[in-house]
Amino acid sequence: FPAIGKLGYAIFAASRLGTLSELRPNISEYRRAYTDNGHSGEGQVFLRVPVYVAAAEDAARTEPAESIIKFYRQLGEQLEASAAEPGARPEENRLARGKRLKAISFDEVIRDKAIVGTPAQVAARLRALRDELGLSGILAEMNCGGQIPRERVLESLRLMCEDVMPEFHTAA
Repeated sequence: FPAIGKLGYAIFAASRLGTLSELRPNISEYRRAYTDNGHSGEGQVFLRVPVYVAAAEDAARTEPAESIIKFYRQLGEQLEASAAEPGARPEENRLARGKRLKAISFDEVIRDKAIVGTPAQVAARLRALRDELGLSGILAEMNCGGQIPRERVLESLRLMCEDVMPEFHTAA
């Protein structure tokens, strides 16, 4: 994070291997390096995050669950397998982190790694993350895991565009 800040570039962050709250110190280091190296402003931070929006809370929790869990379990398998690869460093803890991802629950995912809920819940979570992390924007992964049926992804996207995003538009 500091190396990118030093260069004065915007940054994309993700919580695939860690949690959303674990990003805070890294983003702080990025911003410190950004300003310490004479760049104007504080730097732009964008978050890549799985997002699923549904009209009802129970649908928001059940419809994407299998796909999102499949994604994190596959990521865990890949991380675990990469622990023995040349170049894997012990401090990366790939084996332990892979095992953890393979055992993750959906409740943990929506608490620590994703934004899932009704339009009001998603907007509230985005506001909280924007305030906590100083986000400039997000890259929403609307079909994390690739297994959510197309019509549900399109409905989630519609709700995101019509009911969530307008809350974040400011007058120029």
